[in-house]
Amino acid sequence: MNPLIRALIIFLLSISALRAQSDNFVFSPINVLQGLSDNQIRYILQLPDGRMVFKTSGNINIYDGVHFKYIHQTLPNLYPLNGYDGFYRIYQGKDSLLWIKDTHKLMCVDLRTEKYLSGLDSYFKKKGFKKGIDDLFMDSGQHLWFLYSGKLYKENSSTIIDLSANKNRLQDLMSRNNNLYLFYDNGEVICYDLKTKRKLYTIAAYPSEQRAFFKNTSLAVKGNNGFYQLRNGNKGGFFFFDTQKRIWKKILETNYTLNTLVVNSNDTAYISCTNGIWIINCRNGEKRYMPTLKKVDGSILNTEISTLFYDKQGGLWLGTLNQGLLYYHPSRYKFKYIGRSYFQKNASNDIIVQSFAQDQKGNVYIKSQSDIYQYHSSSKMDKVLTVVSLSLVPKEILEKLNQNNQTVSITDIRGWKWTGTQDGLKVFDPKKQKERFFYTKDGLSNNFIHALLEDHSNNIWVTTSYGITKLQIDPISNQIHFTNFYSDSGTLEGEYSDGAAFEAKDGTLYFGGINGFNILNKSGINSKKIPFSPLFTNLFLRGERVESGKLYDSHVIMNKTAPYTKEIKLSHNQNFLTFEYSALNYQNPSQTYYRYELEGVDNTWRETSIGGQNENPDSDGILKTSYTNLSPGKYKFKVMASNNNLQWNGLVSELNITINAPWWKTPIAYILFTSLFIAIIISGLYGYIYNTRKKMERNHREDILLVRIRNLIEQCDFLQSEKETYLIEKNENTIGSANKINENNADNEFLARALEQVEKNLEVSDYSVEQLSRDLCMDRTGLYRKLIALLDKSPSLFIRSIRLQRAAVLILEGKLNIAEITEKVGFSSSSYFSKCFQEMYGCRPSEYAEKTGNST
Repeated sequence: MNPLIRALIIFLLSISALRAQSDNFVFSPINVLQGLSDNQIRYILQLPDGRMVFKTSGNINIYDGVHFKYIHQTLPNLYPLNGYDGFYRIYQGKDSLLWIKDTHKLMCVDLRTEKYLSGLDSYFKKKGFKKGIDDLFMDSGQHLWFLYSGKLYKENSSTIIDLSANKNRLQDLMSRNNNLYLFYDNGEVICYDLKTKRKLYTIAAYPSEQRAFFKNTSLAVKGNNGFYQLRNGNKGGFFFFDTQKRIWKKILETNYTLNTLVVNSNDTAYISCTNGIWIINCRNGEKRYMPTLKKVDGSILNTEISTLFYDKQGGLWLGTLNQGLLYYHPSRYKFKYIGRSYFQKNASNDIIVQSFAQDQKGNVYIKSQSDIYQYHSSSKMDKVLTVVSLSLVPKEILEKLNQNNQTVSITDIRGWKWTGTQDGLKVFDPKKQKERFFYTKDGLSNNFIHALLEDHSNNIWVTTSYGITKLQIDPISNQIHFTNFYSDSGTLEGEYSDGAAFEAKDGTLYFGGINGFNILNKSGINSKKIPFSPLFTNLFLRGERVESGKLYDSHVIMNKTAPYTKEIKLSHNQNFLTFEYSALNYQNPSQTYYRYELEGVDNTWRETSIGGQNENPDSDGILKTSYTNLSPGKYKFKVMASNNNLQWNGLVSELNITINAPWWKTPIAYILFTSLFIAIIISGLYGYIYNTRKKMERNHREDILLVRIRNLIEQCDFLQSEKETYLIEKNENTIGSANKINENNADNEFLARALEQVEKNLEVSDYSVEQLSRDLCMDRTGLYRKLIALLDKSPSLFIRSIRLQRAAVLILEGKLNIAEITEKVGFSSSSYFSKCFQEMYGCRPSEYAEKTGNST
């Protein structure tokens, strides 16, 4: 074969292989639209607690998977660092400080307060550096090293290494096994013994004639058997230094700058550069260059990747020069998204995918409102979709495409009839003659149903106006489990089409919608275990977010930011709390499930998915739960998180809460009250005895005859007072009756309005005393006094009594089960409902109908 033709074939094969590999990477953008401060990313770091740190040109962004917190920079926070000429570098020490290096300047952020430290000059002077340090480094053990007047000083240590004899510029350092490795601008690494402070050896990465190629910047990263290093100058170079063999290896050389390097535990290196990224398997030498990146909608992104990071969950973060962040995880996009860019370029209107069909050979056809396409799953094809002329479409395929079911109704293998409506999903069981409706509060991704499909595993798939829901029915208990998939799983961001759901012969699922369709390979729905450790991100007091160091009712609640807070102490009236936690599930935030418990209030764990907390599901992966009117005492709030596998074997995050009693309920106050009460009793007894003795003495001196006269006078007075009392009471009864009628009318009207408001909000589980008082245009104290005076019941007991009375009626009707009645009358859990019901009626809800002589 001609050598030129052979070279051309090899080139084309390499291009095809590169395209196939590149197709595996689908990135989702995160930019200012999601809350990023600005789109110019300079550096990425992950904190030990799992949060991500993004340094942009504007400021520092701390990301918990949903929310961004900004740490703003001011000029007084800058410290001159004349010895550093490189790019952005961020070091995190063991003391929660972030050290930020940029060309000739240094900054420091305290994560416990989320503020820049001012007065770094004083900080370094206290450490003995009067003239100012030249450079700052951090070794592999997170120990800071300061370069000062030709010497290296280890923080909080007596270790000092004299470098004055070396005239080259120190660019990086790393540590390993009590050895310190110094990387210089001439390409040399010098190893020192940290115990003896002696130099062990010096080895150069390249010959002296190549120093100009790589002398400008250096970035060293620890690997399994040594250190990886990026170097830049006239060229870019990627090197590896084997600390055991003491040899350098050049892995990659480019004619352009290599920006940032990360290496995962499998020795796979990711390198950002001017255009795209390099992915290099350092064990077998396989290299992959991706000059362009694909977003989830199929569009191509061609921009400079300024930095990158590989997180603890196996996700790859890319920071761009001016387009924000890009995130990729191998299991993030379970659904393949064939978007508008794959269809005809001249399509100006919306592309509505209406139906699917498959021929005997396995070819899949897609019908839109204007064209019929054939889908090519093979990566060898240049086009994923090709337009097929009507004359070339097989007749049986054309019939299937035109027979698309628009009724959104199916009957499953159990005989259940499922019907999708514009407001919920209806299912009818003909055996039990029972009908149920499901809404977002029950687990649906959205209430507007577009298509239904039963797959070969007898799962029900539901496409909606916002995401896809999978329903798994337990074959024994018939219990239904909901799993929702949103855009972070690759689903369409717009609506799906009516009836456009299809399962191919190999089990692949297709879902059509506006401007695209989804493909799901059934092997892609398995959820992998992620080591979740929920993080305390925010505390809200009476709806107001609590800030660290700020006074609330004259005292500070949190001295540190929420992630560093393990205990909070509150006064007796600071008992309306909302806790916010993040599982930091960057991979699939909408597939986050939580269980939580407030010891002292909850009798057991409460479980919830982020899409099941309210009528309008929020797929951001954040847990936000409230507790109101907490009594003084000690509590412990515990949180766990899981993904779709619902395996609660991860870490438990705990927050200790103390609500102090008011001063009049403290032990000292009780002692004082008791002492005062005893003193009053003693004083009263003494006074009583004294007065009684005096009275007995006076009575003794009276003549016995006066007793008879006094008795006679008292008898006359008694008869006269009886007469007067009779006349007064007669008049008062006449007047009092009229007043009492007026008072009774006003009281009855008030109670009727209160009853109306409670019954109107009967299904609202968090309908509180505060809301009732607002609805009645009263303050909370006035409402309390009014109900105590009329009913001898507090407002909370008033609300609960109405709920329980309504529950008793529903039980006697026998149309709903206990769980449904619990939800109907606004109780958050069946166990709590049963407890309250038994307190009021003296029996469990399940026994009530039988006890009252009725049957369900």
